[in-house]
Amino acid sequence: MKRLFILAGVLSLASCGSTPSYHYTLSPNGSTLSAPVAIKVGPYALAEVTIPPEVDQDALVVQQSDGQLLKLGFDRWTAPLSGHLRTALSLELTSRLGMPPVQNLTAGLREAGVTQVQVDVQRFDLVPGKSVTLTALWRITFASPKQILTCFTQLEQPVGPGVPALVNGQQKNTQQLSDQIARALIQRSAPTGATCSAG
Repeated sequence: MKRLFILAGVLSLASCGSTPSYHYTLSPNGSTLSAPVAIKVGPYALAEVTIPPEVDQDALVVQQSDGQLLKLGFDRWTAPLSGHLRTALSLELTSRLGMPPVQNLTAGLREAGVTQVQVDVQRFDLVPGKSVTLTALWRITFASPKQILTCFTQLEQPVGPGVPALVNGQQKNTQQLSDQIARALIQRSAPTGATCSAG
């Protein structure tokens, strides 16, 4: 019995001394709500965000100097990246448009009167001490009058050493992508910084 107590104590100390996990978000605090323009934009839905499978997980995946990918053991997003990025885009669009997307209303995704927003992230690179990159092909299918705007965005931020610098850089990229999508929803035309075609 004495040995069991000693073993339990050792295991307890070992668990207390283990390295804690750090959780990061692409939605920084302090976003300011713009003047509401939701009446002009109308209801819109944000579809599931697609992202390269090699980085679509809750662990941060960094690119090493030799091009290999390394999954960090203790640095994580608050959710798997595709869902987390969708949430971040939703919050940023809400801040800019004064109205959230109807992404949680299943019927809204099928209604003809709802503008559809689709985002396909093609690169989400984290290169420690160097840069972070986000490239995305995104499409807006306007409800009325019917119009399709397809755009390509390439964003890159230089970063210093450390994981917080990587996260901060991708926060900026996420904000810039959200801003472009919001401007396109308002203007119904190509925003500054994106290459677009209308159909």
